[in-house]
Amino acid sequence: MMESFTETKSSITTNKSSTTHEIQISKELQDIKNEVFELKKSHEQCKEKGIKVKKDINDVFKHADDITNTLAKHEKESSQLISRIKHLNAKEKQLDITKELSAHLDQIKVNVKRAKVSFTPETGSIFVRLFLGQVNVKHMRENEKFRLKQEYEKFKKKTNPQFILFVVLLLLYPQSSFVTTSWQIWLLYYYITLALRENILLVNGSSIKPWWIMHHYLSIAGSLTNLLFPLSESFSYFLPQVTYFSGCQGLVQILTNRYQQGRLYKLVAMGKANIIDVTGESEGWGNDPGWTPSALFLFPFLLFVQFFQLYNSFSFFAFAYQRGGNVEWQVFSCGFIFLCLGLGNLLTTLSVYYQKWKNFSKYNKEN
Repeated sequence: MMESFTETKSSITTNKSSTTHEIQISKELQDIKNEVFELKKSHEQCKEKGIKVKKDINDVFKHADDITNTLAKHEKESSQLISRIKHLNAKEKQLDITKELSAHLDQIKVNVKRAKVSFTPETGSIFVRLFLGQVNVKHMRENEKFRLKQEYEKFKKKTNPQFILFVVLLLLYPQSSFVTTSWQIWLLYYYITLALRENILLVNGSSIKPWWIMHHYLSIAGSLTNLLFPLSESFSYFLPQVTYFSGCQGLVQILTNRYQQGRLYKLVAMGKANIIDVTGESEGWGNDPGWTPSALFLFPFLLFVQFFQLYNSFSFFAFAYQRGGNVEWQVFSCGFIFLCLGLGNLLTTLSVYYQKWKNFSKYNKEN
């Protein structure tokens, strides 16, 4: 009897402990259950919202296509109407109503041209289509355009010091074909990336001077020429000189980029530059007085690099002349490319500083 009572008491205690444990688990499980269902509900709402937003985006682009087609129709019709007005007799052309109609048509053509810039899809230049194909590279959202510009500036900031790194490696290992080839491949990648990004920025409204696009095309040609340069007497002769030039170029690019970034921020704040303009390539530079100590400090460094380019050109042509033209085609090609780069950069720099000086003088007179 006593043993039976003890077993019963033990069983009750065990069941009570088990029940308490189950209650604790049930509470935790209930919390998890509630959170799971809340998450599921939120996810379903997000999914429905995503489907709606996707439909709205498709509708927006459909409307944009309709606007583009309508603009093309308006452009064609306005041109036809202008042509019909031109065929009116001299007396009708002098009427006020005719002049008013011509003014309206001219304004419509101007408005159509501006609107097409915003709505017409663009694939960019031949260079962009060569890499990306026939795809639209124009962004409709302003934050996406600004992101493009930010990534471009970030790329330049990160890669400029690598000029110095490769120069150090080339000086330490001048006979290493691996280091030399890596440097040439990196230069090719660097200039192709710059040119590609600048072409896309140009489509999206950034003001980039045509010379800088051409500059990078020439640099791509130069990098490819260097990559194809055989390890010959000519290559060994010019490698140290070109290495020193790359080091100087890297240092000047770092200094120039820091100066131009500060000037661009100021121009954007003053409303004289677009928020997606890139450093050193905004058309606002021409209207910027900017005749600062920093600009004067950069001037001799820029001239040094540009005259170094012209000196490189002279060296390549002199080398070919001394050997009666019996040299690799890369020698002539490098000489020509350095000549174009040196003259183009020199003329651009002088024109920019001359414009700065004129604006500075005008600003002083007015104040």
